[in-house]
Amino acid sequence: MAENASITPIEKLGPECEEALALSGLIDDVEDTTPLEPRRYRYTKGESICSAGDPAECLWIIVNGSVAIKLNGQTLFVRRRNEVIGEQHLAGNGYQRVYDLVANESIVDVLVIDRTNIETHPEAGIIWRNIAKIISIKLRSTTRKTASLSRHLADDTRILHACTNQYALSRRMQSGSEQQAEYLIERAIIWFSDVVGFSKFTFNTPPERVADIVQRFFNAQTSPVLDRGGHIDKFIGDGLMAFWVMKGKVEDASSICSDAVRAAEQSVKNVNEIRIGNEPLALRIGLHIGLVVSGDFGSATRHQFTKIGTEVNKAARLEQIHSEDILDGHSKLGSIRVSRDFWNELDTVSRKKFSKKLTARAKNIGVMELFTN
Repeated sequence: MAENASITPIEKLGPECEEALALSGLIDDVEDTTPLEPRRYRYTKGESICSAGDPAECLWIIVNGSVAIKLNGQTLFVRRRNEVIGEQHLAGNGYQRVYDLVANESIVDVLVIDRTNIETHPEAGIIWRNIAKIISIKLRSTTRKTASLSRHLADDTRILHACTNQYALSRRMQSGSEQQAEYLIERAIIWFSDVVGFSKFTFNTPPERVADIVQRFFNAQTSPVLDRGGHIDKFIGDGLMAFWVMKGKVEDASSICSDAVRAAEQSVKNVNEIRIGNEPLALRIGLHIGLVVSGDFGSATRHQFTKIGTEVNKAARLEQIHSEDILDGHSKLGSIRVSRDFWNELDTVSRKKFSKKLTARAKNIGVMELFTN
């Protein structure tokens, strides 16, 4: 008897049922199939063939249509014509179903074969061997699919890590896959850098050559930033935005600011070693610390985790200051410029590296006090 008793059996099996039985693999080498007494049942889309928790009293062979194997409402597999389903749970005494089997098309015909008819069949040993073979084939197929999914998952993970920073990824994971990262106000060090005068090389240089140089000078900066605990926010043309989040004690700020300075010094050195012809590249870096808003920003269909706010703009303007913007102090700007707020957090040794104090007019910001090396 079928496990779903509300479905009425179809009296006539027909040649397609005989074909399904033969092609399923269940009766290979079996001389007489009559004792199996297969019965044909018809289901419509969405009807339950069996549910998790039901006793395993039969197996099915799909004659027409397809059947979805589901767990907690999620489809794990779809089995199709001439395939055996429900065989894995027959071996135990009163074994229960683990999955839901649901008709997946408008008309689904199945053959039902009771476990008792298998157990009392004169050639039961052959039939159980065939069931074991069917299970083995499915397991091999599942293993291949699992290996393929693992490779895809590894590839997707590499792509994900290449396209976002670890901090953003962690924030997004905490919010859940269906949600955007929540918005937070955080105290952070913001870094903006730009390769000086690089744009002039791009117009008459082969694209492949430009791409190679761009990758080299971004690698020259990202490695020091990451090595010193920072995160890459984005690449902007030939510029870079990075950040350090101040999550520890207030007294830890000095140490993290010193890490940002060391990353900046190493980046300037690395970029300066890259030459186009005999002309070395140069780097400008602006460092500022303050309160920023972080989270997923953008449109309804495309958003990006980043940090925004006035303090972010100040860091960007620090990097962009030129000699003509200086109002008071040294006329020569160094490669690394830090704000007064950032300078105040530095230890005595690091402050001495930025001994040049000046004021400058920054676009859309106004007068800024800064220190440079």
